[in-house]
Amino acid sequence: MALSRYILILISFIYLTSCDLEKTANMKGNLPLANGKPGEIIVVMDSAQWEGKVGKELRSVFHESVPFIPREEPMFALNHIDPKDFQSILKVQKNIIFVTVLGDNGQGNRRLKAYFTPESLKMIKEDPSLFMFEKHDEFARGQEVLHLFGETEDILNNNLNANRAKLQQHFLAVEEKRSYKSLFEVKSEVGIEKHVKEKLQCDLMVPVGFEIAMEDNNFIWLRNFNPDVDKSVFISWVNYTSEEMFSLDSLLKLRTEISKPYILYKPEDPTSYMLTETDHFDVSRKEINFKGNYAIELRGLWKINNYYMGGPFISYAMVDKTNNRLYYIEAFLYSPGKPQRDNMRELETILRTFNVAVSPA
Repeated sequence: MALSRYILILISFIYLTSCDLEKTANMKGNLPLANGKPGEIIVVMDSAQWEGKVGKELRSVFHESVPFIPREEPMFALNHIDPKDFQSILKVQKNIIFVTVLGDNGQGNRRLKAYFTPESLKMIKEDPSLFMFEKHDEFARGQEVLHLFGETEDILNNNLNANRAKLQQHFLAVEEKRSYKSLFEVKSEVGIEKHVKEKLQCDLMVPVGFEIAMEDNNFIWLRNFNPDVDKSVFISWVNYTSEEMFSLDSLLKLRTEISKPYILYKPEDPTSYMLTETDHFDVSRKEINFKGNYAIELRGLWKINNYYMGGPFISYAMVDKTNNRLYYIEAFLYSPGKPQRDNMRELETILRTFNVAVSPA
Protein backbone atom coordinates (compact mmCIF):
# COMPACT_ATOMS: atom_id res chain seq x y z
CA MET A 1 0.00 0.00 0.00
CA ALA A 2 2.80 2.42 0.93
CA LEU A 3 4.55 1.76 -2.39
CA SER A 4 1.43 2.45 -4.43
CA ARG A 5 0.93 5.69 -2.53
CA TYR A 6 4.51 6.73 -3.23
CA ILE A 7 4.08 6.01 -6.93
CA LEU A 8 0.88 8.05 -7.06
CA ILE A 9 2.60 10.99 -5.37
CA LEU A 10 5.47 10.64 -7.82
CA ILE A 11 3.06 10.77 -10.74
CA SER A 12 1.39 13.82 -9.22
CA PHE A 13 4.70 15.67 -8.91
CA ILE A 14 5.74 14.78 -12.45
CA TYR A 15 2.43 16.03 -13.81
CA LEU A 16 2.65 19.37 -12.08
CA THR A 17 6.31 20.10 -12.64
CA SER A 18 6.17 19.05 -16.29
CA CYS A 19 3.41 21.60 -16.87
CA ASP A 20 5.72 24.26 -15.47
CA LEU A 21 8.63 23.07 -17.59
CA GLU A 22 6.64 23.34 -20.81
CA LYS A 23 6.77 27.10 -20.40
CA THR A 24 10.56 26.93 -20.65
CA ALA A 25 11.29 24.00 -22.96
CA ASN A 26 9.57 21.27 -24.87
CA MET A 27 12.20 18.68 -24.00
CA LYS A 28 15.10 18.26 -21.59
CA GLY A 29 17.67 18.80 -24.31
CA ASN A 30 16.56 22.44 -24.54
CA LEU A 31 16.94 23.13 -20.83
CA PRO A 32 19.89 25.26 -19.70
CA LEU A 33 22.81 23.65 -17.94
CA ALA A 34 22.61 23.72 -14.14
CA ASN A 35 25.23 25.82 -12.39
CA GLY A 36 26.47 26.37 -8.88
CA LYS A 37 29.41 25.56 -6.64
CA PRO A 38 30.12 22.01 -5.44
CA GLY A 39 28.29 21.28 -2.21
CA GLU A 40 25.98 24.29 -2.50
CA ILE A 41 22.21 23.80 -1.99
CA ILE A 42 19.44 26.37 -2.53
CA VAL A 43 16.68 25.92 0.07
CA VAL A 44 13.28 27.30 -0.94
CA MET A 45 11.00 27.59 2.09
CA ASP A 46 8.92 30.03 4.09
CA SER A 47 11.21 32.59 5.74
CA ALA A 48 9.58 32.30 9.16
CA GLN A 49 10.07 28.55 9.20
CA TRP A 50 13.65 28.88 7.94
CA GLU A 51 14.29 30.94 11.09
CA GLY A 52 12.27 28.47 13.20
CA LYS A 53 12.73 24.88 14.26
CA VAL A 54 12.37 23.35 10.75
CA GLY A 55 15.16 25.55 9.42
CA LYS A 56 17.27 24.78 12.49
CA GLU A 57 16.81 21.03 11.98
CA LEU A 58 17.59 21.34 8.27
CA ARG A 59 20.81 23.21 9.04
CA SER A 60 21.69 20.60 11.65
CA VAL A 61 21.40 17.87 8.98
CA PHE A 62 23.29 19.53 6.14
CA HIS A 63 25.74 21.66 8.14
CA GLU A 64 27.11 18.67 10.01
CA SER A 65 30.90 18.86 9.97
CA VAL A 66 32.82 16.79 7.45
CA PRO A 67 34.67 14.16 9.47
CA PHE A 68 38.42 13.57 9.34
CA ILE A 69 39.64 16.85 7.93
CA PRO A 70 41.81 19.19 10.04
CA ARG A 71 39.60 22.28 9.87
CA GLU A 72 35.86 22.29 10.52
CA GLU A 73 33.85 22.47 7.29
CA PRO A 74 30.12 21.79 6.77
CA MET A 75 29.03 18.93 4.52
CA PHE A 76 26.99 21.39 2.43
CA ALA A 77 26.45 25.13 2.14
CA LEU A 78 22.76 26.08 2.41
CA ASN A 79 21.43 29.30 0.87
CA HIS A 80 17.87 30.17 1.81
CA ILE A 81 15.42 31.66 -0.70
CA ASP A 82 11.88 32.72 0.16
CA PRO A 83 9.38 31.18 -2.33
CA LYS A 84 8.35 34.62 -3.61
CA ASP A 85 11.97 35.31 -4.60
CA PHE A 86 12.54 32.00 -6.38
CA GLN A 87 12.98 33.47 -9.87
CA SER A 88 14.34 32.08 -13.13
CA ILE A 89 18.02 32.79 -12.43
CA LEU A 90 17.84 30.67 -9.25
CA LYS A 91 15.96 27.85 -10.93
CA VAL A 92 19.11 26.69 -12.75
CA GLN A 93 21.11 25.98 -9.58
CA LYS A 94 22.54 22.46 -9.37
CA ASN A 95 20.95 21.53 -6.03
CA ILE A 96 17.55 22.74 -4.82
CA ILE A 97 15.47 21.69 -1.82
CA PHE A 98 11.81 22.74 -1.54
CA VAL A 99 10.54 22.54 2.06
CA THR A 100 6.77 22.69 2.58
CA VAL A 101 4.70 22.57 5.77
CA LEU A 102 1.40 21.58 4.21
CA GLY A 103 -0.81 22.49 7.17
CA ASP A 104 0.55 26.03 7.33
CA ASN A 105 -1.31 28.69 5.35
CA GLY A 106 1.44 31.30 5.29
CA GLN A 107 2.24 32.92 1.97
CA GLY A 108 5.40 30.89 1.40
CA ASN A 109 3.76 27.53 2.01
CA ARG A 110 0.75 28.45 -0.10
CA ARG A 111 3.08 29.02 -3.04
CA LEU A 112 4.90 25.73 -2.47
CA LYS A 113 1.67 23.73 -2.13
CA ALA A 114 1.04 24.45 -5.82
CA TYR A 115 3.39 21.53 -6.49
CA PHE A 116 0.93 19.08 -4.91
CA THR A 117 -2.36 17.67 -6.18
CA PRO A 118 -5.32 17.35 -3.79
CA GLU A 119 -4.87 13.56 -3.93
CA SER A 120 -1.23 13.72 -2.86
CA LEU A 121 -2.05 16.20 -0.08
CA LYS A 122 -4.65 13.80 1.27
CA MET A 123 -2.25 10.85 1.21
CA ILE A 124 0.52 12.77 2.96
CA LYS A 125 -1.92 13.85 5.68
CA GLU A 126 -2.98 10.22 6.20
CA ASP A 127 0.58 8.83 6.17
CA PRO A 128 3.11 10.95 8.14
CA SER A 129 5.99 8.68 6.99
CA LEU A 130 5.79 10.26 3.50
CA PHE A 131 8.16 13.20 3.64
CA MET A 132 10.41 13.38 0.55
CA PHE A 133 10.39 13.19 -3.22
CA GLU A 134 13.34 13.63 -5.59
CA LYS A 135 13.31 14.99 -9.12
CA HIS A 136 16.10 15.19 -11.68
CA ASP A 137 16.57 17.92 -14.32
CA GLU A 138 13.44 19.78 -13.26
CA PHE A 139 14.48 23.25 -14.40
CA ALA A 140 17.98 22.59 -15.80
CA ARG A 141 20.15 19.74 -17.05
CA GLY A 142 22.31 18.14 -14.39
CA GLN A 143 20.06 19.43 -11.62
CA GLU A 144 18.93 17.63 -8.46
CA VAL A 145 15.72 18.75 -6.78
CA LEU A 146 14.44 17.37 -3.49
CA HIS A 147 10.98 18.09 -2.08
CA LEU A 148 10.69 17.74 1.72
CA PHE A 149 7.25 18.06 3.24
CA GLY A 150 5.04 17.32 6.23
CA GLU A 151 1.58 18.18 7.45
CA THR A 152 3.02 19.96 10.50
CA GLU A 153 6.39 21.30 11.58
CA ASP A 154 6.71 18.56 14.20
CA ILE A 155 6.04 15.77 11.72
CA LEU A 156 8.55 17.21 9.24
CA ASN A 157 11.13 17.79 11.97
CA ASN A 158 10.84 14.21 13.20
CA ASN A 159 11.33 12.84 9.68
CA LEU A 160 14.33 15.10 9.07
CA ASN A 161 15.96 13.96 12.29
CA ALA A 162 15.23 10.26 11.76
CA ASN A 163 16.50 10.34 8.17
CA ARG A 164 19.49 12.68 8.47
CA ALA A 165 21.99 10.08 7.20
CA LYS A 166 19.74 9.26 4.23
CA LEU A 167 19.40 12.93 3.31
CA GLN A 168 23.14 13.54 3.59
CA GLN A 169 23.97 10.46 1.54
CA HIS A 170 21.49 11.47 -1.15
CA PHE A 171 23.39 14.66 -1.97
CA LEU A 172 26.81 13.09 -1.34
CA ALA A 173 25.99 10.55 -4.06
CA VAL A 174 24.82 13.33 -6.38
CA GLU A 175 28.06 15.25 -5.83
CA GLU A 176 30.14 12.12 -6.46
CA LYS A 177 28.45 11.55 -9.82
CA ARG A 178 29.11 15.15 -10.80
CA SER A 179 32.72 14.85 -9.66
CA TYR A 180 33.20 11.74 -11.80
CA LYS A 181 31.72 13.49 -14.82
CA SER A 182 33.92 16.54 -14.29
CA LEU A 183 37.08 14.47 -13.88
CA PHE A 184 36.65 11.92 -16.65
CA GLU A 185 34.02 13.04 -19.16
CA VAL A 186 36.46 14.66 -21.60
CA LYS A 187 39.68 12.65 -21.17
CA SER A 188 42.04 11.06 -18.69
CA GLU A 189 45.72 10.14 -18.46
CA VAL A 190 45.38 7.05 -20.64
CA GLY A 191 49.11 6.37 -20.71
CA ILE A 192 49.36 6.30 -16.92
CA GLU A 193 46.24 4.12 -16.67
CA LYS A 194 47.80 1.60 -19.05
CA HIS A 195 51.06 1.64 -17.09
CA VAL A 196 49.21 1.00 -13.79
CA LYS A 197 47.36 -1.92 -15.35
CA GLU A 198 50.50 -3.52 -16.76
CA LYS A 199 52.60 -2.97 -13.65
CA LEU A 200 50.15 -3.72 -10.83
CA GLN A 201 47.46 -5.79 -12.63
CA CYS A 202 44.65 -3.47 -11.60
CA ASP A 203 42.61 -0.62 -13.04
CA LEU A 204 42.43 3.00 -11.93
CA MET A 205 41.13 6.00 -13.84
CA VAL A 206 43.61 8.89 -13.63
CA PRO A 207 42.45 12.49 -14.20
CA VAL A 208 44.38 14.88 -16.37
CA GLY A 209 47.09 16.64 -14.35
CA PHE A 210 48.32 13.66 -12.35
CA GLU A 211 51.85 12.38 -12.91
CA ILE A 212 53.86 9.43 -11.63
CA ALA A 213 55.86 10.80 -8.69
CA MET A 214 57.49 7.50 -7.62
CA GLU A 215 57.20 3.80 -8.37
CA ASP A 216 58.68 0.45 -7.46
CA ASN A 217 57.87 -3.20 -8.17
CA ASN A 218 54.50 -3.18 -6.40
CA PHE A 219 54.00 0.52 -5.70
CA ILE A 220 52.96 3.61 -7.70
CA TRP A 221 52.51 7.13 -6.34
CA LEU A 222 50.46 9.52 -8.51
CA ARG A 223 50.55 13.21 -7.75
CA ASN A 224 48.91 16.45 -8.89
CA PHE A 225 50.93 19.26 -7.38
CA ASN A 226 50.50 23.01 -7.32
CA PRO A 227 51.54 25.53 -4.63
CA ASP A 228 48.05 25.67 -3.08
CA VAL A 229 46.81 22.09 -3.39
CA ASP A 230 48.89 18.90 -3.43
CA LYS A 231 46.77 15.85 -4.29
CA SER A 232 48.16 12.32 -4.17
CA VAL A 233 47.01 8.76 -4.80
CA PHE A 234 49.12 5.66 -4.28
CA ILE A 235 48.48 2.01 -5.07
CA SER A 236 50.32 -0.97 -3.67
CA TRP A 237 49.86 -4.64 -2.95
CA VAL A 238 51.32 -7.25 -0.61
CA ASN A 239 50.77 -10.99 -0.37
CA TYR A 240 47.57 -11.81 1.48
CA THR A 241 48.09 -14.12 4.45
CA SER A 242 45.13 -13.88 6.84
CA GLU A 243 42.07 -11.93 7.90
CA GLU A 244 44.17 -10.34 10.63
CA MET A 245 45.59 -8.06 7.94
CA PHE A 246 42.25 -6.21 7.98
CA SER A 247 42.51 -5.15 11.64
CA LEU A 248 43.04 -1.44 12.30
CA ASP A 249 46.49 -1.95 13.84
CA SER A 250 47.62 -4.15 10.95
CA LEU A 251 46.40 -1.72 8.30
CA LEU A 252 48.03 1.29 9.98
CA LYS A 253 51.28 -0.66 10.24
CA LEU A 254 50.97 -1.64 6.57
CA ARG A 255 50.25 1.97 5.62
CA THR A 256 53.52 3.12 7.17
CA GLU A 257 55.53 0.22 5.72
CA ILE A 258 54.25 0.96 2.21
CA SER A 259 54.75 4.73 2.23
CA LYS A 260 57.88 5.09 4.38
CA PRO A 261 60.50 4.33 1.68
CA TYR A 262 58.89 6.49 -0.99
CA ILE A 263 56.79 9.38 0.32
CA LEU A 264 59.27 11.75 1.92
CA TYR A 265 58.82 15.45 2.64
CA LYS A 266 62.52 15.94 1.88
CA PRO A 267 63.99 13.18 -0.29
CA GLU A 268 67.43 13.85 1.16
CA ASP A 269 66.08 13.23 4.70
CA PRO A 270 64.95 9.59 5.17
CA THR A 271 63.36 10.48 8.52
CA SER A 272 60.83 12.83 6.86
CA TYR A 273 58.38 10.00 6.10
CA MET A 274 54.61 9.93 6.44
CA LEU A 275 52.89 8.62 9.58
CA THR A 276 49.28 8.31 10.72
CA GLU A 277 48.22 10.93 13.27
CA THR A 278 46.89 8.89 16.19
CA ASP A 279 47.98 10.99 19.18
CA HIS A 280 45.21 13.59 18.93
CA PHE A 281 42.75 12.17 16.37
CA ASP A 282 40.97 8.89 15.84
CA VAL A 283 41.13 6.83 12.67
CA SER A 284 37.84 5.52 11.28
CA ARG A 285 37.73 1.86 10.20
CA LYS A 286 34.62 0.80 8.27
CA GLU A 287 33.71 -2.48 6.55
CA ILE A 288 32.24 -1.79 3.12
CA ASN A 289 31.22 -3.49 -0.12
CA PHE A 290 33.59 -2.18 -2.78
CA LYS A 291 32.16 -3.22 -6.17
CA GLY A 292 31.27 -6.65 -4.87
CA ASN A 293 34.46 -7.09 -2.86
CA TYR A 294 34.79 -7.03 0.91
CA ALA A 295 36.92 -4.01 1.79
CA ILE A 296 38.00 -1.84 4.70
CA GLU A 297 37.76 1.92 4.43
CA LEU A 298 40.07 4.02 6.60
CA ARG A 299 39.70 7.77 7.13
CA GLY A 300 42.01 9.86 9.22
CA LEU A 301 44.84 12.36 9.29
CA TRP A 302 48.46 11.94 8.27
CA LYS A 303 51.57 13.77 9.42
CA ILE A 304 55.24 13.95 8.52
CA ASN A 305 57.72 12.59 11.05
CA ASN A 306 59.75 15.39 12.67
CA TYR A 307 58.00 18.13 10.64
CA TYR A 308 54.88 20.23 11.18
CA MET A 309 52.79 19.25 8.19
CA GLY A 310 49.89 16.92 7.52
CA GLY A 311 46.36 16.58 6.21
CA PRO A 312 43.48 14.15 5.60
CA PHE A 313 43.57 10.74 3.93
CA ILE A 314 41.14 8.03 2.82
CA SER A 315 42.11 4.48 1.91
CA TYR A 316 40.68 1.12 0.90
CA ALA A 317 42.10 -2.34 1.49
CA MET A 318 40.75 -5.39 -0.34
CA VAL A 319 41.82 -8.82 -1.54
CA ASP A 320 42.34 -10.01 -5.10
CA LYS A 321 41.56 -13.68 -4.57
CA THR A 322 42.79 -14.69 -8.02
CA ASN A 323 46.33 -13.53 -7.28
CA ASN A 324 46.15 -13.81 -3.48
CA ARG A 325 47.02 -10.14 -3.02
CA LEU A 326 45.89 -7.52 -0.58
CA TYR A 327 45.65 -4.20 -2.40
CA TYR A 328 46.03 -1.03 -0.37
CA ILE A 329 45.06 2.18 -2.17
CA GLU A 330 45.08 5.64 -0.63
CA ALA A 331 44.44 9.28 -1.43
CA PHE A 332 45.87 12.05 0.71
CA LEU A 333 45.79 15.83 0.54
CA TYR A 334 48.13 18.63 1.57
CA SER A 335 46.46 22.03 1.45
CA PRO A 336 47.28 23.95 4.64
CA GLY A 337 44.91 26.76 5.51
CA LYS A 338 42.62 26.01 2.56
CA PRO A 339 39.14 24.39 2.40
CA GLN A 340 39.62 20.67 1.89
CA ARG A 341 36.13 19.17 1.63
CA ASP A 342 35.76 19.34 -2.15
CA ASN A 343 39.31 18.21 -2.92
CA MET A 344 38.87 15.18 -0.66
CA ARG A 345 35.60 14.31 -2.38
CA GLU A 346 37.40 14.50 -5.72
CA LEU A 347 40.14 12.17 -4.47
CA GLU A 348 37.54 9.75 -3.12
CA THR A 349 35.91 9.70 -6.56
CA ILE A 350 39.25 8.73 -8.11
CA LEU A 351 39.79 5.90 -5.62
CA ARG A 352 36.33 4.53 -6.35
CA THR A 353 37.33 3.88 -9.99
CA PHE A 354 39.77 1.20 -8.78
CA ASN A 355 39.19 -2.42 -9.76
CA VAL A 356 41.11 -5.39 -8.42
CA ALA A 357 40.27 -7.46 -11.50
CA VAL A 358 41.93 -6.38 -14.73
CA SER A 359 39.37 -5.44 -17.37
CA PRO A 360 39.81 -6.74 -20.93
CA ALA A 361 42.54 -4.93 -22.85
